[in-house]
Amino acid sequence: MKKLLSILLAALMLLPLAAFLPVQAASSLDLRVTPFASDCTEIKAWYNKNDGAYDLFLPADADASALRVNFTGGDTLTVGGVTLHNGDVTDVFAPNGAYTVSVGGSSFTVKCCQSANIPSIYIQTESGSLDYIHANKENKEKAVITTVEDGEITLDGAALKQMKGRGNSTWSRPKKPYNIKFDKKTSLLGLPKAKKWSLLASYMDPSLIRNYMAMSLGTALGLPYTSELQHADLYVNGDYLGNYIVIESVEVGSNRVEINDLDGANEDANPGVDIEALSCGGSNSNISAPGSRRWVNIPNDPENITGGYLMEFDFQCRYDEEVSGFKTNAGNCITLKSPEYASKNEVNYIADYYQEFEDAALSGTGTNALGKHYTEYIDQESFVNNYLVQELMFSIDGGQSSFYIHKDADNDKFIAAPLWDFDYALGSAKNHKNTVDTTNPALWYINMLYYSMDDGNASQVESDTPLRMLFEHQADFRAASAAQWPVITAALETLLPTFTQLWQSLSASAVMNALRWGTFGKSTDVSVLANAYASECGAVLSFITSRAAALTPGFSENRAFLYYEPNGGRGKRVEAQVHVLGDSVTVKDKGSGAYQVYAPNQYDTLDTWNTKPDGTGTSYAPGDTIVLQQECTILYAQYRKMNTTETAGERVRSFWQKIRDFFVKIWKAFIGIFN
Repeated sequence: MKKLLSILLAALMLLPLAAFLPVQAASSLDLRVTPFASDCTEIKAWYNKNDGAYDLFLPADADASALRVNFTGGDTLTVGGVTLHNGDVTDVFAPNGAYTVSVGGSSFTVKCCQSANIPSIYIQTESGSLDYIHANKENKEKAVITTVEDGEITLDGAALKQMKGRGNSTWSRPKKPYNIKFDKKTSLLGLPKAKKWSLLASYMDPSLIRNYMAMSLGTALGLPYTSELQHADLYVNGDYLGNYIVIESVEVGSNRVEINDLDGANEDANPGVDIEALSCGGSNSNISAPGSRRWVNIPNDPENITGGYLMEFDFQCRYDEEVSGFKTNAGNCITLKSPEYASKNEVNYIADYYQEFEDAALSGTGTNALGKHYTEYIDQESFVNNYLVQELMFSIDGGQSSFYIHKDADNDKFIAAPLWDFDYALGSAKNHKNTVDTTNPALWYINMLYYSMDDGNASQVESDTPLRMLFEHQADFRAASAAQWPVITAALETLLPTFTQLWQSLSASAVMNALRWGTFGKSTDVSVLANAYASECGAVLSFITSRAAALTPGFSENRAFLYYEPNGGRGKRVEAQVHVLGDSVTVKDKGSGAYQVYAPNQYDTLDTWNTKPDGTGTSYAPGDTIVLQQECTILYAQYRKMNTTETAGERVRSFWQKIRDFFVKIWKAFIGIFN
């Protein structure tokens, strides 16, 4: 007891000395400013490791002369000789300035920049963090949202039923995209009312305008349900996350895809049943197999199951994660976005109906075994217009992924809409895909694009996207596309000034976005970033105008196309150059690596190409010259047996070929995650 009293007495004697001990300096700056009346609009200073300074990202219309400040680390904060207390309103942080801020014995550099011309969005998650949402894109959290437009608060702490992640390859990027959902239909930034909205990060689009360009072209061509959008600066829990696109989500409903709601009809037909908790079924244990189907074991079907169906074409790895969908005989993976929880009868109905269309589209005559022409199944105008937008935009996955079609109840036609996802377009994907240089605006792409089904099984094939199969096999589709081409180029010419005006208006926000995410490297010089952004946007507009000019001969009366078909093998060779009748073209060999034609049998190899599948037409050896004398020429691979008596050498080569194929499979799976 005496020892304890001695310790307490010694501590009391030391207390007066505490006032003379040095204060431990703060290691980081916690500075927040509130630019508008709502407390929900508080913004945190962000540490930029590239220059060691803190950035204050002010939204457009913020009055920099009346910022309310809050901070921790000390009782006062000084800036340029001005002493501030928590809650003070100050004018010390003028845009485009750098300031020395002192608090708690430490000094920091704070740089201030301000957006312009666009609204701002402020979201506060229930937890005050994005950690839970970022842990898994399916994790949902409640939140509140505030919006400021033209300096006016238009939503002030409105409830969000949920905020969650979204996207596929985009979700793997540092700047994340999100979906938000209101309890009731709400107008967001002047867009038509709805419950669900998407916040697109545009991380792969340094220009921030590619999606706007595509949607504008779709609107000009009259593509149904083309989404409206708005750019905005997004702040979550006080952190500036950059320039985002607020866009109508692709879903069934009023102001969206206005077709019959089969999800709702299924619920009405099964009162009291938790459909999402029901078991799933399928027609094939191997969901990768062509013709396989997936459904939910729903007890009762609605009276009418002819629609509406909202369907998305996607890659195998993504299709595998979906609840309902089917794989066509040609290998296209189609997920049902609505009804998301589809019954066996619903899946079989729409899968059978789509298969009839695919059979007709792939036939040389355009007619299937039922005697029905492919145009009886599709709204050709929408498919043509969708194709033209995808082709002009050089959309990297056009027809493969994020490609939507829909069919309403009691309607015999599939409609190719709405458009979606153009971040990877107009040269932003700086690589080769399917042997096509995606940075070259003068090459065909969408009408040559195929879907890779490679799973290491030589019996598998690689399927055409629906847009490619129509273009390659149906002369009337090519003719309709050629007839519509002048319409889209005229629309482009009209829209170019709008595109220029847009990027110029986004420049201030784009600079803040670039500072936050390193879009144009590690520079923190505002003028350097502004010039880099202007250069990027100029390149985008130059790309699309060059592309329009380069493709125009390919839509003329003298157009000519050359296709290579594996004819029972797998893989593709592509003639991406734009040609007209009379052009001479060097016939390709079997290719190499990931881009080659594989024979059906491991002991076979490509011999020649022939204008007839059975080899009775004109033959061309690799390296020969072919003169294009008709609108569409298709060369079919012809194979020869290798000498299997060369057992030792051939077995060694076969072994290493299998090893190579295995690693090609792994590589393609890896690349598929980021496409």
